[in-house]
Amino acid sequence: MSYPTAPADTHIRYANALTGLAAGDAWGYQVEFTSYARMPAYPVPPPTQWWVISDDTQMTLALHRALAEVPDFDDIETVTGALTRQFLLWQVDPDNTRAPGRTCMASLRNLRAGARWYDTDGAVESAGCGAVMRLVPTAFAPQPYWLGLTALQAVITHKHPRAVVPALLLADAIRHAPERRGRFLEHARTVAAQIYNGTSTWTEDPYLRDVLAPITGDVSSYLVEGLNDGTADILAAAAARLEQLRHMPAAEFGDPCAGIGEGWESASAVALALLVADLATSDDDAAALTGPEALAWASTSNGDSDSIACIAGGLIGSAHPENGYWTAAGLSPTFEPRYAEEIATAASQLPAGGATD
Repeated sequence: MSYPTAPADTHIRYANALTGLAAGDAWGYQVEFTSYARMPAYPVPPPTQWWVISDDTQMTLALHRALAEVPDFDDIETVTGALTRQFLLWQVDPDNTRAPGRTCMASLRNLRAGARWYDTDGAVESAGCGAVMRLVPTAFAPQPYWLGLTALQAVITHKHPRAVVPALLLADAIRHAPERRGRFLEHARTVAAQIYNGTSTWTEDPYLRDVLAPITGDVSSYLVEGLNDGTADILAAAAARLEQLRHMPAAEFGDPCAGIGEGWESASAVALALLVADLATSDDDAAALTGPEALAWASTSNGDSDSIACIAGGLIGSAHPENGYWTAAGLSPTFEPRYAEEIATAASQLPAGGATD
């Protein structure tokens, strides 16, 4: 099946997003599981030799490969099979030694044993951040599939409304990043309000409805449940923190996680990434942080440093349609040869034609 051709700058945005997420991942991976009080420096400096990525980038590339091999997204069973196959290949990859998420690994063991994601013994009902750290490729998928594909990649390993709803909010921010830069949290809260008051078009999205059909016949209630389970409160906390930080010098920002959460689960990981990206992409006046400074600050956290910086890097990159944005910003990461090649290959090919809206 052929899809509409994406605007030329969408390919550039996708490349910038992939570079940003991998760079943020590698930057934060240096200090994953290190508390803020024990950080080696404030902010943590970038890697000095190879930029070693973690499971966040590995799963992003697996998701990209899965979407690239599907000829027709209308066949949800085929898409599910492709996603599952690529995730299972990642599960047994010799490089999968970089602190993979317990939920992802447990869910994939169940799927390898023959369960379907929606079975009781299928995907784990978890809201962990694995559902959101890898989703950049689905955010760039064609209309009308991107929303449902984002939910599908989440539920295959994280079968929980609090995983799915933040994933949808993040994909929406990435997809529309150039026009929402500096106001990502504001837009996410607007979308949440629309879900609450019944005016969201997401609740009527036929592809999303079909993806979620095995676990719910009421998409509206499902999305509200995901918001009520702490997501809306975390977004509000992040928005309040953003207003405080806008009036402070960056050197005084402190731990990004303060008052929001540590990013180990989807809601706080997304809220923190939106906060970081808002401070790095504002158009109203000079942005508080450059792109590289944003990755440094996101990495210097008391929480899931690699995932927070990874998600923020993908969002910041997607906001920039300028070719070579990261290089121009002063960041030229040297990834391990295998992943440098895989990132470059993925960056050259949008998922099935890519975003057009």
